[in-house]
Amino acid sequence: MARSKAMQLAGDPAALARYLFRKHIYRRLYVPLNNALREALAKPEAAVDATFGAIRARTRRRSDISDHLPLLYRETIARRPKLMVELGTRGGESTLVLLTAAKALDAPMVSVDIDDVGATVKQKEPDLTARWRFVQADDVGFAAQFPAWCAQHGLPDAIDLLFIDTSHLYQHTVEEIAAWFPRLAPSATVMFHDTAMGEYYRRADGTIGRGWDNDRGVIRAIEEALGVRIDEFSPFRGTARGWIVEHHPLCNGFTVLRRDAA
Repeated sequence: MARSKAMQLAGDPAALARYLFRKHIYRRLYVPLNNALREALAKPEAAVDATFGAIRARTRRRSDISDHLPLLYRETIARRPKLMVELGTRGGESTLVLLTAAKALDAPMVSVDIDDVGATVKQKEPDLTARWRFVQADDVGFAAQFPAWCAQHGLPDAIDLLFIDTSHLYQHTVEEIAAWFPRLAPSATVMFHDTAMGEYYRRADGTIGRGWDNDRGVIRAIEEALGVRIDEFSPFRGTARGWIVEHHPLCNGFTVLRRDAA
C-alpha cells in the first residue's frame, strides 16, 4: 500500500509543515479566495453598481455616442450637480443617461432643444423624468432668459454640469460658449460631444460608423475659447485658462472641461 505524502514526510518536521501548509491553507483558503477574486474581476461593473450597469448596457446599442455614455454618467455623478443643463436632446440617448444620474442624485435637470422632442423622451423612461424640465427653444436665445426662467421655476441659476450636443457647427458652438459659460457655477463641469468628426468614426470595439465633416466646428470653438490646440484624433489632457481639459477621440469625440480648483 502506498504511503500518504504526510507519512512519507513524517521524519522531516519542516518538510511536513510546508506540505500541511500547502494542503490546508493553500488549497482550502488561498484557492477559493483567488477564484472568488478572479470571478469578481471578471464580472461587469453592473455587478457592483446596477445603475451603472444599465448605462453600460446602452453602449451595446452602438451609436455615435455609445462609447461615451459611461463617462457621461461618471462625470455627472462625480460633480454631484445641484443643477444640470443639456443643450441638444435629439433622440434622448444621452438625455436618459443624464436623467439616470439626476435621479440618483435627486438633482433637477433642464434640457433645451429647438425641436419638440420632450414627449418622446418621457415615453421612453417616464420614471426618470420627475425632476426634468424640457424647453423647446433656440438654446442661444434661451440663455438670456435662463436666470429669470430658473427663478420662475424655483431652480438655482448657476449650472454645475453643462452638456452640449447640438448642431456641431463652429459658429453655433462659439455662440453657445459665449451665452452659457457665464451661467456656470465656480466648480462646473462642461462636456461636449462631436469634437472629433469626420466622414467616418471608429468606436472602441473597432466598429465603424458613418459621420460627417463639420470642419472641426466644435473642437475649434473650444480651442479658441481656451487658447489651446488639440489634435482631435488623439487623446489629450492638459490645462488651459483655469480648466482641466480631457479629450477622447473615439466615437465622434468627447471633450470634458472641469474648472481647475487649484
